[in-house]
Amino acid sequence: MKGYIQGQTIILLEKLPENIKEGDRVEIAITPIVKEDYPFPTFDFGVKDEYINRDKIYERERKYLCIKH
Repeated sequence: MKGYIQGQTIILLEKLPENIKEGDRVEIAITPIVKEDYPFPTFDFGVKDEYINRDKIYERERKYLCIKH
């Protein structure tokens, strides 16, 4: 059965089964649904954080640009 959380209340998106009546005790298991950000499949590039570091990227360029006369 699916639903959503609003404050401290669970709103069900489907009707309860006919065999469950008001006052019946039930056990509920909650499983978060991971929402996909895009309507098409994506994948992780696996780029390490150290390769995104600007200082690390431009470090070599600075060494070659500093020419002393």
